[in-house]
Amino acid sequence: MSLFTFVPAACVFGASKIDWQNVLSHSIYFMPNDVENYMISAPCHGAVLGAWLGGWPMPLDWERPWQEWPICVSYGAVAGYLVGMAVSVVLVAVHNRRVRAKAD
Repeated sequence: MSLFTFVPAACVFGASKIDWQNVLSHSIYFMPNDVENYMISAPCHGAVLGAWLGGWPMPLDWERPWQEWPICVSYGAVAGYLVGMAVSVVLVAVHNRRVRAKAD
């Protein structure tokens, strides 16, 4: 989880508390910001949400090999990260279109 959530933000923002708060809050999705914020925040939120959703099938039946402890949560985190990457591409495209429309 920290590979998907903490490491990209730490590489881009370092120890800046204000940047961390801006990136990890949900307010960046509703107001225009830098493209880096979308590319860091959406996959981060996607990984956390994917891991949470990946934990749901675990209590159904422990006798199946694919429902053992780290497998569901890990696959959910990876899937959520990939969905978050796709969402960030869409958000960047919308942001660029909005910036171009303001420039015209």
